[in-house]
Amino acid sequence: MKSLLFCTSYIKNAQAWDNRYRRWLDYYQKMPIDAVKRIMLDDGSPYLPPGEVIRTVPFDAPLSQFSEDTLLVHFENNLGRQSISAYPGWWCSFLHAITLDKELGAKKIIHIESDAYILNPRQVDFINQVDSGWHVMWRELYQFPETAIQVICQDQFEIFEQFKASRLDLNFGDLAERLLPFTGIERQFKDDRYSEMRRHRGIFRSKKLTVSRFSSRLSSARPSRAMPTSSLRH
Repeated sequence: MKSLLFCTSYIKNAQAWDNRYRRWLDYYQKMPIDAVKRIMLDDGSPYLPPGEVIRTVPFDAPLSQFSEDTLLVHFENNLGRQSISAYPGWWCSFLHAITLDKELGAKKIIHIESDAYILNPRQVDFINQVDSGWHVMWRELYQFPETAIQVICQDQFEIFEQFKASRLDLNFGDLAERLLPFTGIERQFKDDRYSEMRRHRGIFRSKKLTVSRFSSRLSSARPSRAMPTSSLRH
């Protein structure tokens, strides 16, 4: 199924690019997720990466002009984040995905935040194979939906557009997890955050625990986990 894979971004400087966004790009270029394009939707970043790594294009440029598999779609003005529940920059970037998807003619939108890493092939299979609904994951630690990874199928595009049209001022006033009209919470995938598991590690008592070791454990364990590394959007 033809899909669009994207993250949102705000790149403060070259170090932020190398430490966070370049890693996401490299990781998901190798990940076998069926996507025609991998896009960063950028909230007016002061730093833009080298063109030989990823091409930057204006948010209103027709994607049909660009043959690259990876693009950084750049909004000129940074809307940023004002509080825990007010983050218009993220909303502007996230909601623009439905516009890009319609341009591409894709039938699925895959949203994976720039600090989220899928470690288990079963979750990749789910993302590739699901063909209906709006799916989010689950944070086992806090017993709460996790929207760092979402899969939005074609039957939900009209609802997505209606949701976008309902808040053109981007003044949502609450967390995305409480507002997005998702249809399914995939509790078989526990999207806990590595840094928080280090603080609340329970059975994972070894301070030597690393993401790579976690990956090997999870590849044969159930339920699988995707591990966002921080809780801030962008």
